Amino acid sequence: MPYAINPHQSWLPLEAAAARATDPRHRALITEVRDHMEHEIKGDLDALMGTLTEHPIYHFWGNGEPSVIEGREAVRAFYSGMFATGGQQFEVVVDKVIANDDHVVTEGQVKQVHRGPALLAMGMPKVGDVAVGEDDLWLGAAQLVTLWPADAAGKLIGEDIYFGASPLAALRKITPQELPPYYQLP
Repeated sequence: MPYAINPHQSWLPLEAAAARATDPRHRALITEVRDHMEHEIKGDLDALMGTLTEHPIYHFWGNGEPSVIEGREAVRAFYSGMFATGGQQFEVVVDKVIANDDHVVTEGQVKQVHRGPALLAMGMPKVGDVAVGEDDLWLGAAQLVTLWPADAAGKLIGEDIYFGASPLAALRKITPQELPPYYQLP
């Protein structure tokens, strides 16, 4: 059975795009985004922070006003919190990679597993007509566009993340057998 989510495949389209890039600056920026994505998904905080400038800034767009995380310590705290809950184990199914001298743009779909207790804590006792149980696993997905600005040295200034819809809008129940062996349920 194919896996419903396979986070360690997320950076493979970036590797392919970097291999196809003919401009050395574009190839280097795509590779930096690729490395950032791998370090994030694998939960390697120091290596992840090594891909960023000294003053990163993140914008999350989707439902109303953007959420902003600014500064190295704030970004480190954001990722530390994410890693503590296993929230970095998402998959980005990258369909498009575009690069110029100052940015990389990725577009695709983000997939993430949500446990029953987390959904219940968010006030979601049901998904459609199905009651959410304590032992349930639910897969959410949403369209995602990310702009990755970079400085002159090729370090990422941050991320501008645009969600097409809430990842909780189209949940489907999955089983533990649909997760790859390396996936750790928090």
